Amino acid sequence: MTRKQNEAQAHNAVVAHLRSRAKPGVLWVHVPMGGPRDAKTGAILKRMGALAGTSDFLIWHQGNSFALELKAPGGRPTEAQLDFLARFNEAGGHSACAEGVDRAVAVLESWQLLRGHVVTHGQVFQQLRRDVAARTRRPCVAKNKGPQP
Repeated sequence: MTRKQNEAQAHNAVVAHLRSRAKPGVLWVHVPMGGPRDAKTGAILKRMGALAGTSDFLIWHQGNSFALELKAPGGRPTEAQLDFLARFNEAGGHSACAEGVDRAVAVLESWQLLRGHVVTHGQVFQQLRRDVAARTRRPCVAKNKGPQP
C-alpha cells in the first residue's frame, strides 16, 4: 500500500472519530488541498484564496481554533505545512501535526474535542505484545552445579 493510500485511510478514520465522537458545538472541515492538479486549476485555486500548506483539518469549538495536519506513518510535513502551522499559532490558534490515526485521536482528545476515550489500535497492539511476551517468558532456572561453597 502506498503512503498516499495510508494517508487516505488515516483521514477516513479521523473523520469517523469526528463524526461519531465530536462534542456538541464542534465544527470541523477537511480541507482537500492535496492531490494532482494541472497548472490552470492550481492558478484558479490560488486566485480564489487557496493557501499552500493549509492543514488537513480545521476545527472550531467554544471560540477556539484548531489545525490538525495528518501524516501517514513515516510521513513528514512539508515546509509549507510547517509554515502554515506556525502562522496559525501566531494568529492565536492551536495546531499539531500527527503521524497516524492513534496520534491524531490523542491530539483531538487532548484538545477536549471528542466525547469519551477510546482504546486505540496502537494501545491494543501494545497490550497484545505485552501479553504474548508474558506468556512466552520462561523462568530462568539455574543449572545445579552441585553444592556451592
